[in-house]
This record gives sequence, C-alpha cells and structure tokens, in this order.
Amino acid sequence: MMLPITSLATAAAGAVVVVLSGASMSNMYEMFSLANNSFALPTPVPSDVTTRAANWKSIDEAVHELQTMSRRDLISLYLDCEHPDITELAATNEQTKDNWVYDGYLLSNGPILTTITNFITNKLFGRGLQWMGKAYFSSNSAVPIGKNRFRLEQNGEQKTTKGIDPDVLLDRTFDYYIGQSALCSSSSLINRYSPHCSKWSPMSLIWRGMVDELRVIPLSVGAACSSDQTQTQKGGKNKAMLLLGMGYFTWSGGAWNSAPFCLVAKQGK
Repeated sequence: MMLPITSLATAAAGAVVVVLSGASMSNMYEMFSLANNSFALPTPVPSDVTTRAANWKSIDEAVHELQTMSRRDLISLYLDCEHPDITELAATNEQTKDNWVYDGYLLSNGPILTTITNFITNKLFGRGLQWMGKAYFSSNSAVPIGKNRFRLEQNGEQKTTKGIDPDVLLDRTFDYYIGQSALCSSSSLINRYSPHCSKWSPMSLIWRGMVDELRVIPLSVGAACSSDQTQTQKGGKNKAMLLLGMGYFTWSGGAWNSAPFCLVAKQGK
C-alpha cells in the first residue's frame, strides 16, 4: 500500500529537522567544550593551530589555510586571538573612495551546516545576492555603524554603483563596538543587528537576533598582502588586518552555535 504524498512529505520534513537539530547540537557541544577548556586553564596556552598560524607568510596563504580548517580548529584559533583596535576599522565616509572595506569568506561550519550557512547568507540574508564582506564607518555617535557588502548582478552581469565600493550593494546595517564575548571572559569586536531591524517586518524577527563576534588573527610583521589588500601601520609595526569571526542567532543556540567566517581588509575602489 502506497503512503499518501502528504505523509511522505511529512516524514521527509521530520527527517530533515532531526538531522539539522542533531548537527546543531553537535556544533554547540563542540563550541562549549573548547570554550570551557580554554576558560579553565590558569595560564592560556596557544593551541597547535595558533602556533601554525603564526608562520603564515601572507594574507593569501592565511585565507587558504582558514578555508581548509575544520570548525574545531577555527574555534581554537578564535579563542586564542584578541579583539582588533576599533580605530583601525572605520572608513571616513560612506560616499568617499579609498576607504576601508573587508572581503568576506565563509568557513567550515561542519559537514552538514556549512551548506545551510551558505544558503542563509547568500539567499536569505543577501536577498539572493552573494555576500562579499563588510564595511565599517566612522561616526561621531557613541556607537558607530557598519554594513554588509553584497555583489550586485542583473541578468548575470555586474552592475556599478557610486561610492566606496562599486559593483557592491551596502545593506544589512549593524552597530559595532568592543564588548564582552559570549564565548569566553575576554572581549571581541561585536556587530549587533537588532537596532537597525524594523519592528513591523516578519523577517526582522529573524535578523534581530543576529550577532557577529570578531578577533584579529596575528600574522608575522612581514606578511605580504596582495595588490588590493592593505596593512595598518601602528607603533612602527605592520599588522595585516585579517579578522576571524563567529556569526550566530540568539534564538538558535546563540554563540554556541556560531558559524565561522573571516574578513580581509582592502581599500575601496
């Protein structure tokens, strides 16, 4: 006897929910275990992956290595890093050229949830536009803002816009500040979206709970940058701006269910 189509669909949907829930629980346990172990150490000891990262010779090598890392290694590296200098993040004006923007790369979120993260980021968060990274802007207000960058395309062809970042749409605004990490006792760069979400849009119920935490990956002083990347000059030392982030929803496991990504500083064109 054949089962009704609705019964098959219900069973399939139930199976998907079970698989995704199991993957989320696994990710949360992994994050909790690593964060708890790090917090329990009286004197922090750099992980093996952090020691390896100290030998990266260029931004390109660093990004390649990050893209091949497991989620577990990415978390370990993140916990060993420190928050960035917030004064080094900001562009001067949204409509001025040659300002800071950041190319973004989604990293491993486990064998199952990586695909889900890509779908949410590019199809839902980007409204069908590919996520390209972030831009941070200076402000006289107590809490400055940033925006996400999405590739503009129409009929398969790129569109051009005016401003610091041609061919890229700036959208999905967030406040940013240095604050307490939800993962450990130290601070991180926090991107919080709730202040800029409409109270009346149903989709805003999703994005209101979105938070990013980011930290700087320390590279060697001589780390080379590719032609469209840049370095900051501080205290006589060049420090390439490579940020490792953990993005999460407060309503979906919170920081324990974070999805890793990285940002690479470049100059707007």
